Amino acid sequence: MTVHETKLKVDLTEYVEKHEFVFDAVLNEEVSNDEVYHETVEPIVPIIFQRVKATCFAYGQTGSGKTYTMKPLPLKASRDILRLMHHTYRSQGFQLFVSFFEIYGGKLFDLLSDRKKLCMREDGKQQVCIVGLQEYKVSDVETIKDLIEKGNASRSTGTTGANEESSRSHAILQLAIKKSVDGNESKPPRLVGKLSFIDLAGSERGADTTDNDKQTRYVYSLIFVVIFATIGHTSWAI
Repeated sequence: MTVHETKLKVDLTEYVEKHEFVFDAVLNEEVSNDEVYHETVEPIVPIIFQRVKATCFAYGQTGSGKTYTMKPLPLKASRDILRLMHHTYRSQGFQLFVSFFEIYGGKLFDLLSDRKKLCMREDGKQQVCIVGLQEYKVSDVETIKDLIEKGNASRSTGTTGANEESSRSHAILQLAIKKSVDGNESKPPRLVGKLSFIDLAGSERGADTTDNDKQTRYVYSLIFVVIFATIGHTSWAI
């Protein structure tokens, strides 16, 4: 897609700046949740069993439908992950874990543990890890659904200049595949792969908001870096 943006030079003469964007798929407002999942998340579900960290995130202005679009995707992915675990990889001993946290005001909170404050550190291998984040071992879709609903209920919302009730935090839901070391159940399982779903807070342009507490571009970019340092590299944006 090519966008032609009209701008003004210092001497106030107009000029057109061209922006080009490449998309893997373009979905209109008439597509179903199943179609969104099929085009975005379904292709990356199998690769997390191959020691890959994958990400699906929604980015856009407040009220553009990020949370609405993202909401059904983790549950659909969970069904496919469990199906692969119980059939294709039934002899591998894989386990599925769920965690859910948010970044709000530059701080991290566990959405599944009464909003317990978390801290982020770098380990000896220079990998970013979140200290204190509670992970729940799950084996069925209903349990995952309950955890997701619990996390969403704990998420920070508030009134903005663009939306009366908007998600004001960056929420990260993680589905982690783990496996016991050498089949030893007494040792902590080792991470195999991870699928993260990120629902970012609104990315309003200055003309769209009048909030006294809106984040600066620098802070927003910093949080973006923190998110991707935490969850990995392979990603799909909506």
